[in-house]
Amino acid sequence: MALQTNLNNKDKKTIAIVLFAALIFAIAWFLIRPTVTSMMNTNEKIEAAELTQEEYRNKLIYLTSAEELYGKAVDDLNESTKDYYEIMDSSEIDRMVTSYVLQSGLFAESLSISMPDEAVEEKPYLYSTIAEENDSSTVSSTAGADTLLTTYDNARRNASSTKSSGVQCVGISLTITGSKSACQALIDDLCTKPAVRITSFEWDKVDPVEQVDPVTGNVKLVDSGKVRLRIDVNLYMADVADYESAVTDAVAGVEE
Repeated sequence: MALQTNLNNKDKKTIAIVLFAALIFAIAWFLIRPTVTSMMNTNEKIEAAELTQEEYRNKLIYLTSAEELYGKAVDDLNESTKDYYEIMDSSEIDRMVTSYVLQSGLFAESLSISMPDEAVEEKPYLYSTIAEENDSSTVSSTAGADTLLTTYDNARRNASSTKSSGVQCVGISLTITGSKSACQALIDDLCTKPAVRITSFEWDKVDPVEQVDPVTGNVKLVDSGKVRLRIDVNLYMADVADYESAVTDAVAGVEE
């Protein structure tokens, strides 16, 4: 018995159109969907690659900035320590000071050397420019505008201790005799040496010397023409590593 429906021709055409559209959609879905999915995956990969590229580009920029900053730090370190004496033991300092006194035309009566146990802890002179800057310095930076150089400059500006510098301070107490002009010349010369700081000095008289009168043979006491100078100084010395060569050697080792 044949299946009978109440569908007219118009309904049948409508159903046929719907079924045909569904078939076309199904075919398009299964054929086009993989392509669309692939395109979406490709776009995600492109976006990820662009993010990675941007990350690497920023790293290169910061690497270049870091290299320049490192070079500046090494230059600043070398500049700030170039005038210090090299690390010496007490015997080497004794020979240097004694030789310096003799070359100045003076005689060293006594010499006392106090060797350091660790890096020196120095404070700037109360009314110096550095002391004023330390008192008034404030750290201010705009979000996103802070750079490596800003961080470096702020760190230098806010440094409050010299202990990490590695600079050592030797205390020297010296008593010398000679003409007053020669002693004064020694003081003036020490004032020009960046790695030496006079902490105190005191003038004293030298006892008169005996002098025999060639005519009468009498002995009398006369002024020797000399003075005695007691002076205390701080001598600063440092052993600064060659950081630039160290990095060059490290890079060469990696390349090998």
